Amino acid sequence: MAKILVSLGVFLCFFGLLGLAIVIYSSVKIRKYTKDHEKGNEKATFEQLLIINYLALSLSAFGFIIIIFSIFLS
Repeated sequence: MAKILVSLGVFLCFFGLLGLAIVIYSSVKIRKYTKDHEKGNEKATFEQLLIINYLALSLSAFGFIIIIFSIFLS
């Protein structure tokens, strides 16, 4: 049971960190290629990236909690 929980936690942490990397890459790419007349659209895009960032951090934290719980379980 503990091995299953550890693997689930590692899986969630990996995808959470992958989500963070995608958000960082997207934000750098957007900052680099935006024009001055697209400021309104840029704000909406960064708000969406912020929400995705929070979800990725929550996913990684939840995976870490599962890993800690499974260590105490075994």
